[in-house]
Amino acid sequence: MATATPQPPALAPQASLLLDILHRIQKIDPEFPIQYAICLIVVSQQEGISITHLAEKSGLALSTVSRIVGALSDYRQLGQPYGFIEVKVSPQERRRKELYLTNLGKSSLKEILHPLEKLV
Repeated sequence: MATATPQPPALAPQASLLLDILHRIQKIDPEFPIQYAICLIVVSQQEGISITHLAEKSGLALSTVSRIVGALSDYRQLGQPYGFIEVKVSPQERRRKELYLTNLGKSSLKEILHPLEKLV
């Protein structure tokens, strides 16, 4: 009796694509948290977003997002900051901090998302 050759799951191409993207994120830092990646992508979609709105869009607590913004910009309690985003004080509302990608952030995100270029 012949044994059937196992067929690859239907989601194999999507899983491979996701794995490729996750490996690219991992190259930034082997312990780069997924919450950091989520915040980075949200900022790229809505440059000028406030920290409060970033917390809402990412589904994370404001205190968590404040810490993430510090690490993604120029302040990190443990380790080197990433320098991916710039925090600017809003000219209209001085208490509001607006978030923008730096050139390093743009190039790093472009590298992370490179596998998706084929799909667009």
